[in-house]
Amino acid sequence: MHFSRTELQTIAELAKGNTSISTIAEALNKSEKHVYRIVQKLEEKDLATLSSGEIVPRKSTLMVRLTRILDSYPNLISVLADSGISILVSLLEAKTVDEITEETDVKKSTAYAFLKKALKISLIKRDGERYVLNERIWREVPDLLREIRDIKRLLDPRVPYNSVIYYRDQGEVIYSNKYGGDSGEKTGFSVFEKEGIKLLLPTTYYYYSDKEPEKELTKEDIFRHALYVAEKEASVRHFIFLALFYCKFEDELKGVRHNIVENLKLVLQGERIRGYPAFEEIKEKADMYGIEIKEGQQ
Repeated sequence: MHFSRTELQTIAELAKGNTSISTIAEALNKSEKHVYRIVQKLEEKDLATLSSGEIVPRKSTLMVRLTRILDSYPNLISVLADSGISILVSLLEAKTVDEITEETDVKKSTAYAFLKKALKISLIKRDGERYVLNERIWREVPDLLREIRDIKRLLDPRVPYNSVIYYRDQGEVIYSNKYGGDSGEKTGFSVFEKEGIKLLLPTTYYYYSDKEPEKELTKEDIFRHALYVAEKEASVRHFIFLALFYCKFEDELKGVRHNIVENLKLVLQGERIRGYPAFEEIKEKADMYGIEIKEGQQ
């Protein structure tokens, strides 16, 4: 979900109680015609509506969070505008610059410029080569970003209604749906069974591509799609089955770079990592599926 600077400025004016087109136009030094167009965009986002020349904010959680934050921290407008919110949503989990650009589909130059700006106000912090939201200092911002992330997970015209979206860019979407995927192809954990790793699932995971609708998924594609699910729905169970898949097809997956994979490699070497299964748990499951696994496996 993207917001232009003027959209955010309009929401900040609404937070002050300024609801007339003329008042906001004067405050922003814009024409009334321009403000009308901004209101139309806010209507499309279901954040406001127009009634008799007055802008009426929606009483939604997202709108309440936006108005409170922009009223308290108007300097955040320049940070949140354009691709800012998308980058910050991605930084709810620590990421490298390459991971940010891959997830948000922004140029590296844009990502670096944003990171420099956000670091300056301590909105984010460095964690080695990764960057992550500074939740300790900016306590209200994470709730806003999670609200936006949840909306993004639920809405995409390319997938059926009531789907949960784990990853999307201009070309592909990875999502789950209990009732069927329409044009999507099963992927991720939902096709582990075809590879000899059967597991019971409460939903079905799908892949949809605008560019390659007939693409035959590789082991790396399937594994990468399962990683997207585990990113959003981290669980010991997901990590165990990812470890099994990785161990079974290690040669085909050596090119995959992801923090979950790196942590699983450490677990397979006998290290204990909070939130991850112990080596013994993975080994027990591997024996059930006839997958050879040794402590210290890379």
